[in-house]
Amino acid sequence: MRLQHLQQQLGSCQSLLITEPSNIRYLSGFTGSAASLLLTPQQAFLITDYRYTAIAQSQCAGQPLAIICRDRAHESLAACIARLHPTQQQLLCEFDHLTVGFFQQLQQCLPAVSLKAAPNWLAQMRACKDADELAATRQAVTIAEQALGWLLPKIQLGMTELQLATLLEQKLFELGAEALAFPTILLSGPRSALPHGKPSERVLQHGDWLLLDFGAEVRGYRSDMTRTYVLGAASTSQRDFYQTVLQAQLAALAVAGPGVSGHTVNAAAQQVLAASPYADYAGEGIGHGTGLVLHEYPLMREGCDAILQAGMVVTIEPGLYQAGFGGVRIEDDILITETGIEILTQSPKELTILCN
Repeated sequence: MRLQHLQQQLGSCQSLLITEPSNIRYLSGFTGSAASLLLTPQQAFLITDYRYTAIAQSQCAGQPLAIICRDRAHESLAACIARLHPTQQQLLCEFDHLTVGFFQQLQQCLPAVSLKAAPNWLAQMRACKDADELAATRQAVTIAEQALGWLLPKIQLGMTELQLATLLEQKLFELGAEALAFPTILLSGPRSALPHGKPSERVLQHGDWLLLDFGAEVRGYRSDMTRTYVLGAASTSQRDFYQTVLQAQLAALAVAGPGVSGHTVNAAAQQVLAASPYADYAGEGIGHGTGLVLHEYPLMREGCDAILQAGMVVTIEPGLYQAGFGGVRIEDDILITETGIEILTQSPKELTILCN
Protein backbone atom coordinates (compact mmCIF):
# COMPACT_ATOMS: atom_id res chain seq x y z
CA MET A 1 0.00 0.00 0.00
CA ARG A 2 2.84 2.41 0.74
CA LEU A 3 4.29 2.01 -2.74
CA GLN A 4 0.91 2.48 -4.41
CA HIS A 5 0.14 5.53 -2.27
CA LEU A 6 3.40 7.15 -3.34
CA GLN A 7 2.89 6.24 -7.00
CA GLN A 8 -0.51 7.93 -6.94
CA GLN A 9 1.19 11.19 -5.97
CA LEU A 10 3.60 11.07 -8.91
CA GLY A 11 1.16 11.91 -11.65
CA SER A 12 1.70 10.74 -15.22
CA CYS A 13 4.92 12.64 -16.00
CA GLN A 14 7.13 11.99 -12.98
CA SER A 15 9.23 9.18 -11.55
CA LEU A 16 10.88 9.01 -8.13
CA LEU A 17 14.36 7.72 -7.30
CA ILE A 18 14.79 6.74 -3.64
CA THR A 19 18.33 6.27 -2.36
CA GLU A 20 18.01 6.85 1.41
CA PRO A 21 18.22 3.38 3.07
CA SER A 22 15.52 3.89 5.71
CA ASN A 23 13.09 5.16 3.06
CA ILE A 24 13.80 2.07 0.96
CA ARG A 25 13.17 -0.13 4.00
CA TYR A 26 9.95 1.70 4.83
CA LEU A 27 8.55 1.21 1.33
CA SER A 28 9.85 -2.24 0.44
CA GLY A 29 10.99 -4.04 3.59
CA PHE A 30 14.55 -4.39 2.23
CA THR A 31 17.20 -3.94 4.94
CA GLY A 32 20.41 -4.40 2.95
CA SER A 33 22.96 -1.64 2.53
CA ALA A 34 23.12 -1.46 -1.29
CA ALA A 35 19.93 -0.68 -3.16
CA SER A 36 17.99 2.02 -4.96
CA LEU A 37 14.26 2.15 -5.48
CA LEU A 38 12.85 3.56 -8.73
CA LEU A 39 9.14 4.33 -8.83
CA THR A 40 7.30 5.20 -12.02
CA PRO A 41 3.54 5.76 -12.11
CA GLN A 42 3.06 2.16 -13.27
CA GLN A 43 6.07 0.19 -11.97
CA ALA A 44 8.47 -0.14 -9.04
CA PHE A 45 12.04 -1.46 -9.30
CA LEU A 46 14.38 -2.38 -6.45
CA ILE A 47 17.89 -2.23 -7.92
CA THR A 48 20.57 -4.16 -6.04
CA ASP A 49 23.37 -6.62 -6.88
CA TYR A 50 24.30 -10.27 -6.42
CA ARG A 51 25.18 -9.80 -2.73
CA TYR A 52 21.62 -8.83 -1.79
CA THR A 53 19.38 -10.36 -4.47
CA ALA A 54 18.31 -13.36 -2.39
CA ILE A 55 17.74 -11.15 0.66
CA ALA A 56 15.64 -8.75 -1.42
CA GLN A 57 13.55 -11.57 -2.85
CA SER A 58 12.82 -12.82 0.66
CA GLN A 59 12.21 -9.48 2.37
CA CYS A 60 10.20 -7.95 -0.47
CA ALA A 61 8.05 -11.00 -1.20
CA GLY A 62 4.51 -9.89 -1.86
CA GLN A 63 5.49 -6.32 -2.67
CA PRO A 64 4.41 -4.98 -6.10
CA LEU A 65 7.94 -4.40 -7.33
CA ALA A 66 10.51 -6.00 -9.61
CA ILE A 67 13.92 -6.87 -8.18
CA ILE A 68 16.75 -5.96 -10.55
CA CYS A 69 20.15 -7.60 -10.03
CA ARG A 70 22.59 -5.16 -11.59
CA ASP A 71 25.85 -6.50 -13.01
CA ARG A 72 28.20 -4.05 -11.33
CA ALA A 73 31.13 -4.98 -13.57
CA HIS A 74 29.32 -4.03 -16.77
CA GLU A 75 26.58 -1.54 -15.86
CA SER A 76 26.72 1.55 -13.66
CA LEU A 77 23.82 2.33 -11.36
CA ALA A 78 23.01 5.45 -13.37
CA ALA A 79 22.96 3.42 -16.61
CA CYS A 80 20.67 0.84 -15.00
CA ILE A 81 18.27 3.58 -13.90
CA ALA A 82 18.35 5.06 -17.41
CA ARG A 83 17.47 1.65 -18.86
CA LEU A 84 14.42 1.33 -16.60
CA HIS A 85 13.30 4.95 -16.57
CA PRO A 86 10.49 6.07 -18.92
CA THR A 87 11.76 8.25 -21.76
CA GLN A 88 11.93 11.99 -20.99
CA GLN A 89 9.86 11.71 -17.81
CA GLN A 90 10.87 14.06 -14.99
CA LEU A 91 12.90 12.28 -12.30
CA LEU A 92 12.47 13.34 -8.68
CA CYS A 93 15.54 12.64 -6.52
CA GLU A 94 16.38 12.72 -2.82
CA PHE A 95 19.02 15.42 -3.19
CA ASP A 96 19.90 15.25 0.53
CA HIS A 97 21.03 11.66 -0.05
CA LEU A 98 22.65 11.99 -3.47
CA THR A 99 26.37 12.54 -4.02
CA VAL A 100 27.50 15.12 -6.55
CA GLY A 101 29.29 12.39 -8.48
CA PHE A 102 26.17 10.23 -8.78
CA PHE A 103 24.08 13.26 -9.75
CA GLN A 104 26.50 13.99 -12.57
CA GLN A 105 26.31 10.36 -13.73
CA LEU A 106 22.52 10.57 -13.84
CA GLN A 107 22.76 13.73 -15.92
CA GLN A 108 25.08 11.97 -18.37
CA CYS A 109 22.94 8.83 -18.66
CA LEU A 110 19.62 10.69 -18.76
CA PRO A 111 20.37 13.80 -20.87
CA ALA A 112 16.73 14.35 -21.85
CA VAL A 113 15.40 13.97 -18.29
CA SER A 114 14.87 16.83 -15.88
CA LEU A 115 16.25 16.01 -12.40
CA LYS A 116 14.30 17.73 -9.62
CA ALA A 117 14.25 17.63 -5.82
CA ALA A 118 11.60 15.26 -4.46
CA PRO A 119 8.91 16.76 -2.22
CA ASN A 120 8.78 15.88 1.48
CA TRP A 121 6.31 13.04 0.86
CA LEU A 122 8.20 10.23 2.57
CA ALA A 123 9.07 12.13 5.74
CA GLN A 124 5.41 12.99 6.19
CA MET A 125 4.29 9.42 5.45
CA ARG A 126 6.76 7.98 7.93
CA ALA A 127 5.84 10.44 10.68
CA CYS A 128 2.51 8.76 11.45
CA LYS A 129 3.07 5.17 12.57
CA ASP A 130 0.77 2.25 11.82
CA ALA A 131 -0.09 -0.52 14.29
CA ASP A 132 2.97 -2.65 13.48
CA GLU A 133 5.32 0.31 13.80
CA LEU A 134 3.79 1.29 17.12
CA ALA A 135 4.06 -2.27 18.43
CA ALA A 136 7.79 -2.33 17.62
CA THR A 137 8.25 1.10 19.20
CA ARG A 138 6.46 0.05 22.37
CA GLN A 139 8.65 -3.03 22.62
CA ALA A 140 11.77 -0.89 22.19
CA VAL A 141 10.55 1.39 25.00
CA THR A 142 9.81 -1.56 27.28
CA ILE A 143 13.28 -3.01 26.75
CA ALA A 144 14.94 0.33 27.52
CA GLU A 145 12.94 0.86 30.69
CA GLN A 146 13.53 -2.67 31.93
CA ALA A 147 17.26 -2.27 31.32
CA LEU A 148 17.30 1.01 33.25
CA GLY A 149 15.38 -0.51 36.14
CA TRP A 150 17.87 -3.38 36.27
CA LEU A 151 20.89 -1.06 36.12
CA LEU A 152 20.06 1.52 38.78
CA PRO A 153 20.52 -0.73 41.85
CA LYS A 154 23.89 -1.88 40.48
CA ILE A 155 25.42 1.58 40.21
CA GLN A 156 28.28 2.10 42.64
CA LEU A 157 30.72 4.91 43.31
CA GLY A 158 34.09 4.03 41.86
CA MET A 159 32.69 2.53 38.66
CA THR A 160 33.59 4.26 35.41
CA GLU A 161 31.19 5.68 32.86
CA LEU A 162 32.36 3.10 30.34
CA GLN A 163 31.80 0.20 32.76
CA LEU A 164 28.28 1.38 33.46
CA ALA A 165 27.47 2.01 29.80
CA THR A 166 28.70 -1.48 28.90
CA LEU A 167 26.46 -3.07 31.54
CA LEU A 168 23.47 -1.11 30.23
CA GLU A 169 24.11 -2.07 26.62
CA GLN A 170 24.59 -5.74 27.47
CA LYS A 171 21.25 -5.73 29.28
CA LEU A 172 19.50 -4.10 26.34
CA PHE A 173 20.60 -6.95 24.09
CA GLU A 174 19.80 -9.56 26.74
CA LEU A 175 16.24 -8.22 26.91
CA GLY A 176 15.75 -8.49 23.14
CA ALA A 177 17.13 -5.34 21.51
CA GLU A 178 18.25 -6.08 17.95
CA ALA A 179 20.60 -3.09 18.05
CA LEU A 180 21.26 0.02 20.05
CA ALA A 181 19.03 2.88 18.98
CA PHE A 182 22.18 5.04 18.95
CA PRO A 183 25.54 5.09 20.77
CA THR A 184 24.78 5.29 24.48
CA ILE A 185 25.35 8.64 26.17
CA LEU A 186 26.32 8.09 29.81
CA LEU A 187 28.07 10.99 31.51
CA SER A 188 28.90 11.91 35.09
CA GLY A 189 29.82 15.02 37.05
CA PRO A 190 30.76 18.07 34.96
CA ARG A 191 30.87 15.88 31.82
CA SER A 192 27.05 15.69 31.95
CA ALA A 193 27.10 19.21 30.46
CA LEU A 194 28.17 17.67 27.13
CA PRO A 195 24.81 17.20 25.36
CA HIS A 196 26.08 14.31 23.22
CA GLY A 197 29.27 13.27 24.98
CA LYS A 198 30.66 9.74 24.95
CA PRO A 199 31.24 7.57 28.04
CA SER A 200 34.79 7.82 29.36
CA GLU A 201 37.04 6.31 31.99
CA ARG A 202 35.91 8.95 34.49
CA VAL A 203 35.14 7.40 37.88
CA LEU A 204 31.74 8.04 39.48
CA GLN A 205 32.06 10.20 42.60
CA HIS A 206 29.88 11.32 45.49
CA GLY A 207 27.78 14.34 44.50
CA ASP A 208 28.04 13.69 40.76
CA TRP A 209 25.33 14.14 38.21
CA LEU A 210 24.69 10.97 36.23
CA LEU A 211 23.00 11.43 32.85
CA LEU A 212 21.88 8.43 30.77
CA ASP A 213 20.51 8.87 27.23
CA PHE A 214 19.96 5.57 25.45
CA GLY A 215 17.51 3.36 23.59
CA ALA A 216 16.80 0.02 21.98
CA GLU A 217 16.00 -0.90 18.39
CA VAL A 218 13.31 -3.47 17.59
CA ARG A 219 12.44 -4.37 13.98
CA GLY A 220 14.09 -1.12 12.94
CA TYR A 221 12.15 1.13 15.34
CA ARG A 222 13.82 2.98 18.18
CA SER A 223 13.21 4.21 21.68
CA ASP A 224 15.05 7.25 23.00
CA MET A 225 14.91 8.22 26.66
CA THR A 226 17.01 10.27 29.06
CA ARG A 227 17.09 10.32 32.84
CA THR A 228 19.42 12.30 35.10
CA TYR A 229 20.31 11.38 38.68
CA VAL A 230 22.57 12.57 41.49
CA LEU A 231 24.99 10.22 43.26
CA GLY A 232 25.17 10.23 47.05
CA ALA A 233 23.62 13.60 47.85
CA ALA A 234 22.21 16.58 45.96
CA SER A 235 23.08 20.19 46.71
CA THR A 236 20.47 22.93 46.73
CA SER A 237 21.78 24.22 43.41
CA GLN A 238 21.49 20.75 41.89
CA ARG A 239 17.92 20.41 43.09
CA ASP A 240 16.96 23.81 41.66
CA PHE A 241 18.71 23.07 38.37
CA TYR A 242 16.95 19.72 38.03
CA GLN A 243 13.54 21.06 39.01
CA THR A 244 13.79 23.76 36.35
CA VAL A 245 14.27 21.16 33.62
CA LEU A 246 11.45 19.01 34.98
CA GLN A 247 9.05 21.97 35.00
CA ALA A 248 10.05 22.83 31.43
CA GLN A 249 9.34 19.29 30.31
CA LEU A 250 5.97 19.19 32.08
CA ALA A 251 5.04 22.49 30.43
CA ALA A 252 5.82 21.08 26.99
CA LEU A 253 3.89 17.87 27.70
CA ALA A 254 0.91 19.94 28.82
CA VAL A 255 0.53 21.63 25.42
CA ALA A 256 1.56 18.76 23.13
CA GLY A 257 -1.21 17.09 21.16
CA PRO A 258 -2.85 16.85 17.74
CA GLY A 259 -3.12 20.13 15.86
CA VAL A 260 -0.31 21.80 17.82
CA SER A 261 2.83 23.01 16.06
CA GLY A 262 6.33 21.95 17.01
CA HIS A 263 7.10 25.62 17.60
CA THR A 264 4.34 25.87 20.21
CA VAL A 265 5.57 22.82 22.13
CA ASN A 266 9.12 24.12 22.08
CA ALA A 267 8.03 27.58 23.20
CA ALA A 268 6.24 26.18 26.26
CA ALA A 269 9.45 24.63 27.54
CA GLN A 270 11.68 27.52 26.53
CA GLN A 271 9.50 30.00 28.42
CA VAL A 272 10.14 28.10 31.65
CA LEU A 273 13.87 27.90 31.01
CA ALA A 274 14.11 31.56 29.94
CA ALA A 275 12.36 32.72 33.12
CA SER A 276 14.78 30.79 35.34
CA PRO A 277 18.22 31.84 36.61
CA TYR A 278 19.66 29.26 34.19
CA ALA A 279 18.44 30.74 30.91
CA ASP A 280 21.95 30.99 29.50
CA TYR A 281 22.40 27.23 29.77
CA ALA A 282 19.27 26.11 27.93
CA GLY A 283 19.59 23.66 25.08
CA GLU A 284 18.05 24.39 21.69
CA GLY A 285 14.86 22.65 20.63
CA ILE A 286 12.45 20.37 22.47
CA GLY A 287 12.53 17.09 20.55
CA HIS A 288 12.12 15.13 17.35
CA GLY A 289 10.24 12.31 15.75
CA THR A 290 11.59 8.78 16.11
CA GLY A 291 11.22 5.72 13.92
CA LEU A 292 13.52 3.93 11.48
CA VAL A 293 16.11 6.61 12.21
CA LEU A 294 16.68 8.39 15.50
CA HIS A 295 15.86 11.92 14.37
CA GLU A 296 12.83 11.94 12.09
CA TYR A 297 10.32 14.56 11.02
CA PRO A 298 9.17 16.65 12.80
CA LEU A 299 12.22 18.33 14.33
CA MET A 300 10.60 20.50 16.99
CA ARG A 301 12.36 23.77 17.58
CA GLU A 302 11.79 27.49 17.21
CA GLY A 303 10.04 28.22 13.93
CA CYS A 304 8.93 24.61 13.37
CA ASP A 305 5.55 24.86 11.63
CA ALA A 306 5.01 21.10 11.44
CA ILE A 307 1.68 20.18 13.01
CA LEU A 308 1.57 17.20 15.36
CA GLN A 309 -0.83 14.49 14.17
CA ALA A 310 -2.25 11.31 15.65
CA GLY A 311 0.18 8.43 15.19
CA MET A 312 3.36 10.50 15.51
CA VAL A 313 5.95 9.37 18.05
CA VAL A 314 8.11 12.26 19.25
CA THR A 315 10.51 13.02 22.07
CA ILE A 316 10.13 15.80 24.62
CA GLU A 317 13.60 16.53 26.00
CA PRO A 318 14.49 19.96 27.42
CA GLY A 319 17.93 20.34 28.95
CA LEU A 320 20.26 22.68 30.81
CA TYR A 321 24.02 22.40 30.25
CA GLN A 322 26.38 24.46 32.43
CA ALA A 323 30.06 23.90 31.77
CA GLY A 324 31.96 23.01 34.93
CA PHE A 325 28.76 22.28 36.87
CA GLY A 326 26.94 19.68 34.81
CA GLY A 327 23.86 19.06 32.75
CA VAL A 328 20.33 17.78 33.17
CA ARG A 329 18.13 16.39 30.43
CA ILE A 330 14.80 14.63 30.92
CA GLU A 331 13.43 12.89 27.85
CA ASP A 332 10.26 10.94 27.19
CA ASP A 333 8.89 9.27 24.08
CA ILE A 334 5.27 10.27 23.52
CA LEU A 335 2.60 9.12 21.11
CA ILE A 336 0.27 11.74 19.68
CA THR A 337 -3.29 10.41 19.91
CA GLU A 338 -6.60 11.63 18.50
CA THR A 339 -7.36 13.42 21.78
CA GLY A 340 -3.98 14.21 23.33
CA ILE A 341 -0.81 12.29 24.10
CA GLU A 342 0.28 8.98 25.59
CA ILE A 343 3.59 9.06 27.43
CA LEU A 344 5.30 5.83 26.43
CA THR A 345 8.30 6.08 28.77
CA GLN A 346 7.07 5.66 32.32
CA SER A 347 10.30 5.61 34.36
CA PRO A 348 10.06 8.05 37.31
CA LYS A 349 11.24 11.60 36.68
CA GLU A 350 11.40 13.01 40.21
CA LEU A 351 14.96 13.75 41.28
CA THR A 352 16.41 10.47 42.52
CA ILE A 353 19.54 10.13 44.64
CA LEU A 354 21.49 6.96 43.85
CA CYS A 355 24.22 5.35 45.99
CA ASN A 356 23.00 7.04 49.19
